[in-house]
Amino acid sequence: MPHTRISPARLVAALAAGAVVVLLTLAPWAFVHPLRGRVVWLLQDLADPVMTWLPGGPDQVLNTLLFIPLGATIALLLPRRAWLLAIVAGFALSAVVEIAQESIPGRVPDAGDVLWNTCGGAIGVIVVSLIRLLGATQRGR
Repeated sequence: MPHTRISPARLVAALAAGAVVVLLTLAPWAFVHPLRGRVVWLLQDLADPVMTWLPGGPDQVLNTLLFIPLGATIALLLPRRAWLLAIVAGFALSAVVEIAQESIPGRVPDAGDVLWNTCGGAIGVIVVSLIRLLGATQRGR
């Protein structure tokens, strides 16, 4: 398999997405809670029609949304055929975060969060994979 150069912009985007995940999931609750409250308010006010179609409540939706950019940016770093690895990476990061939350005051680890985070990462990977597939189809014409 030939070595491919990683785009600096893609690497920066992936690192930024990872940093946001780490900040929001591992920061003390007192720091994250005010921001979370604003985001939940926006979700409930602006996306209420969409929220009724989604399973789970605001926590599950927030966990899913948080990992979509991470999954997408990891997928962009990997070769097209390695898309499944991006989902595994999202799962692994989520599991590590939940384990680490055990020692952070005010944080409550939850196995359900791993599921929703992984779903978000998978959505990001699927979006990137579909865009790549469409691009390859267009180039093939």
